Amino acid sequence: MRLIKRAATGLLALSSIALVACQNETTGASDSSQSSAAKSVYDTGKLRAVVLGDSLPMVKKDGDDYDGLSFVVLEAIRDQINVSPKKEDKEVSIEPVAASSARDGLDMIRSGAADIACGVAFTWQRQRTLTYTLPFSVGGVRLLAPDGVDGTPDSLNGKTIGVVKDSMAAGVLAESVDDAKFQFFDTPDQALAAVKDGSVEILGGDSLWLRANKAATAPASSLVPDRPYARSGVGCVVADTTPQLLNISNLGIGRLLAGYVNDDDGVRSAINNWIGTDSSVGLKDDQISAFFTIVLSTTAQFSPQS
Repeated sequence: MRLIKRAATGLLALSSIALVACQNETTGASDSSQSSAAKSVYDTGKLRAVVLGDSLPMVKKDGDDYDGLSFVVLEAIRDQINVSPKKEDKEVSIEPVAASSARDGLDMIRSGAADIACGVAFTWQRQRTLTYTLPFSVGGVRLLAPDGVDGTPDSLNGKTIGVVKDSMAAGVLAESVDDAKFQFFDTPDQALAAVKDGSVEILGGDSLWLRANKAATAPASSLVPDRPYARSGVGCVVADTTPQLLNISNLGIGRLLAGYVNDDDGVRSAINNWIGTDSSVGLKDDQISAFFTIVLSTTAQFSPQS
């Protein structure tokens, strides 16, 4: 699906990035790093994207095929690369690169073994070694829990909480709950399977992820507490070795968000399929538009269509 057909109306620039996370782009890269990066994207025609199993609403795996909100974003970035002045005749495609764990996937970005990972929650620790794009979602740390557990620290004391190892939620909950045990899983798939078979009763993680998988995994559980332990922007991280990939990614994401705000039917359908009213996440159009408008208003010049 091609989402970048033209520049969104009024989207004039994405050069003034307000996110601190977007300020680490390496400038003045050596000729050798530029050559390596060019070979990985522009010459090979492959945008190597890290994927970590089946993790709705960001990633849905169906055999060898992938879909999900992250891939809507990746398609927008791919389309932006394909209209980039740097691109030659070869069309760039998305090449999923499977990771065995969150740490493994992020290390692929740090080493240049992969070009990009989307659906990554911002943390200050990660920001020290990773370069974040504009956010396209916002996450919050919550829990799926049975009756009698309201998600407050006192209700979790003495309980065992399942978390994905090295995830933002694992770190936040460990700091917030004094007397709880944690069972770590390498992938979201493993964590959800443990909840479904009853080997884990409480699961901590990102609000969107928990909401998207609640009905299929733990329909009798509740999403608690009412207010998340922490919130963070969710975007993509890119390899510093890839020339201009951060700027190109931000332009692609910015156009995608502006398309939604400006009622582009194709963009709205693609995004709503994963987080909209009729999805398992169930966000309303005005909720999504409000967040996208905030992102665009603080990072770019744009004018919604009247």
